[in-house]
Amino acid sequence: MLEIEIRWIREKCGKPQKCGKCLEVCPHAVFVMFAVDREPGKISEKYEIVPSYDSFCTLCNLCVENCPKDALIIKTK
Repeated sequence: MLEIEIRWIREKCGKPQKCGKCLEVCPHAVFVMFAVDREPGKISEKYEIVPSYDSFCTLCNLCVENCPKDALIIKTK
């Protein structure tokens, strides 16, 4: 079985909540965005993209091709 490694580069993607292209274009919903600084009654400022369902990735590369910041890397092992 082919093993896939997906990496999101935080330093290149400063505000994923403003973009979200990888979330939009992925046909298999591989990515999840979550608030890092969650507090009751406060609007979050920091978010991260996590490839939580990388086993669903089909290597279509739509996320990589549509990321305006080149913040995604997909490799096979």
